[in-house]
Amino acid sequence: MRGVLLRTLMTAVATGTVVTLAGCGEPATPSDGTGGSRGPGGTGTATSAPATFTGPSRKPDVTNVSATFSRGKVEIAESRVKVRRGATVRITVTADEAEEFHLHGYDRTLKLSPGRPGTVDVVADKSGVFEAELHRSGTRVFELQVS
Repeated sequence: MRGVLLRTLMTAVATGTVVTLAGCGEPATPSDGTGGSRGPGGTGTATSAPATFTGPSRKPDVTNVSATFSRGKVEIAESRVKVRRGATVRITVTADEAEEFHLHGYDRTLKLSPGRPGTVDVVADKSGVFEAELHRSGTRVFELQVS
């Protein structure tokens, strides 16, 4: 039984080595920028660059929220923004007058200058519903629901 397992393991290692080496048969492109040639007579040009593997990457879970406060009214796509706990919320607010944006529960504030967008990133690590408002005017911008 032990001999069978050893032979199976050796066969698997040998097969993996052959498969790996089989992919290395392409000649390298010269570093002089000519692209090199393939086959008899020098026809054909290597056009593909070598691939590099950087490993698996996980894009961060980011929810973008944009709001505009103009002439006393808020323009926003959703009045209640729903995200999962742990998500990053990128909030961008533009106002036509000096204001202060505040996200309750997270105590994040953002001073706004007229016509200049302000942005704040918040990691939604607390569950619940949190109001976002403009302090000077008392205007509600949206609610953040984290679950």
